[in-house]
Amino acid sequence: MRRLVVLATTLALVVAACGDDRDVRSSSGAGAEGGSRVSAVAAVYPLAWLAAQVAPDADVTLLSVGGGQAHDLELSPGQRGAVETAGVVLFVGDIDYQPQVEQAVEAARGEVVSLVEVAGPDRLLEASEGDDHSDEEGGGDGDEHADEEGAIDAHLWFDPEIMSDLAVRTGEAFAAADPDDAEAYRENAEAVRVELAALGEDLEELLGADCRHDEAIVSHEAYGDLLSPFGYAQHGVTGINPEAGASSAELGELVDEIEEEGFEHVLTEPVEGREGAETVAREAGIELLEISPLDAVGDDDAEAGFPALVRAQAEQFRTALGCP
Repeated sequence: MRRLVVLATTLALVVAACGDDRDVRSSSGAGAEGGSRVSAVAAVYPLAWLAAQVAPDADVTLLSVGGGQAHDLELSPGQRGAVETAGVVLFVGDIDYQPQVEQAVEAARGEVVSLVEVAGPDRLLEASEGDDHSDEEGGGDGDEHADEEGAIDAHLWFDPEIMSDLAVRTGEAFAAADPDDAEAYRENAEAVRVELAALGEDLEELLGADCRHDEAIVSHEAYGDLLSPFGYAQHGVTGINPEAGASSAELGELVDEIEEEGFEHVLTEPVEGREGAETVAREAGIELLEISPLDAVGDDDAEAGFPALVRAQAEQFRTALGCP
């Protein structure tokens, strides 16, 4: 099961679907006919967006929200209760990304949807995949840390094909939790699948060209599922585990690499690895570009919708990679 980042209060989440006139929102649970609707809990923003698209009348509670720390979330008793009683629970999976959420999901009485299980083992990326900078000690070129060996990249939502499969699975979960509206959930899931297929085409257009660089410098290695399908790698100031940090020597090596390879940008998140990214950019004399792993987003970003946010990240990587 996967990690949940739960709000202390019910979140009124409003996310406008890109290319779609449906809204993603947390409702009171009253449907068009005033009947009770299934409740859902989602661990991270992309899963909440998906749940609200598939079940627009459902009461969707997002557990990790704007600017908050999605990794290693500590749940309150109320949050645990929400996970246990929801009709549908969507979480990342049993990969030690959010241990307390994963533990809480074990007691869930509703339908449980695991992003990792939907993806399957063949589509999971480990810390050593998608880059050329790992060695036995994890020091190498600074791309992998010793305590990350075998760690799974939780940010699978950057792969539209995985999210498309997740949409279908989510539709079935809501159908099981609320059989009276089963057909509507399945139809909505198919509409989301089509929308995500269009997102995949957009990413191909943005990142499918022959770019100047074959890797991007990032503050936190969370973008393998966005880059790997197009043959690009990420070199992180920190690895998959943002708490691992980087030594002064590693930062110095990264500055040297930037100067040798002619990189012009460092991509940085608001929190994860930012201090190191700012140091590297300053020492190398290059520009910072803002990115987000999308596990927790602010209200303004949520209103843009998940597909638009993924496109925005791809556009930043397009710039950093020097794509035509």
